[in-house]
Amino acid sequence: MTGPPAKGFRQLRKEKALQAVRSEIIFSSEQEQQYQTDGYVLLGQVLSESGLTEARSQLDRMIGQLHPDLQPDEIFSAHQMEPWLMELISAPALLDIVEKAIGPNIVVWSSHLICKPPQTGRAIPWHQDATYWNIAGKMTSIWLALDDVDDGNGTMYVLPGYHTGKPLARRDRTDDFFDEEINPTALPKDVDQRQIGYFLKAGQAGMHHVMIPHRSPVNSSKDRWRRVLVVRYMSADGDMALNQYPDYRTKEMFDRKFVLVRGEDVLGRGLERFQSNELPING
Repeated sequence: MTGPPAKGFRQLRKEKALQAVRSEIIFSSEQEQQYQTDGYVLLGQVLSESGLTEARSQLDRMIGQLHPDLQPDEIFSAHQMEPWLMELISAPALLDIVEKAIGPNIVVWSSHLICKPPQTGRAIPWHQDATYWNIAGKMTSIWLALDDVDDGNGTMYVLPGYHTGKPLARRDRTDDFFDEEINPTALPKDVDQRQIGYFLKAGQAGMHHVMIPHRSPVNSSKDRWRRVLVVRYMSADGDMALNQYPDYRTKEMFDRKFVLVRGEDVLGRGLERFQSNELPING
């Protein structure tokens, strides 16, 4: 007597990814209202225990493969080559929350693994994403901590309520990695008292508006990494802007893809639709 057929590798991988994100995440009407009012909201525990373990293991592997000319905070849009990451960021429980922010037609615009090693890592100045990236349309970012994060190891700070209205004035910086910042004169004088830090446990996350000012300090801790996954989602009718990134393994440049993960290609752009069974087996 034979049992049911064995599941294929891709099906097992997809099930593993779905289990990585907690299906019982609650996004209440109060949280939705906070997001609209303040421009950010904390989501609590997003990854399961097994999901966090798997994500850390995969990221350790990736950092081990990092090209010597790149820093650990320069792992851009790796979901285009890492199946586990694409599966994770398209988990239905995450997309349910994103849909409340930008609507039902959702594109993964980019992802960024921002890893700051102990006693190093770059400080990122106050900035607004939409103006820095020169994009337009409904957009939101999920900021997912893969380590416990606080001020000591360089967590992110946001400025609640400053996501509405006109963009804040900017000025140039002499920095190759981040070449502009919000002009300090455009920030409130009590910015240090107004700012809110993402003090999160590993596996917890927040969501922030594309126009909210935010920054992060260096990792000044002695022995703690600050590993974070940031996923940027855009409505399928947004102005997406083309770009290229370096492959974290080879430093070869590749084009950013706009991948439709929920809903419809409402403008008929020929957006690539995510199909998990078409991903290569390398993760």
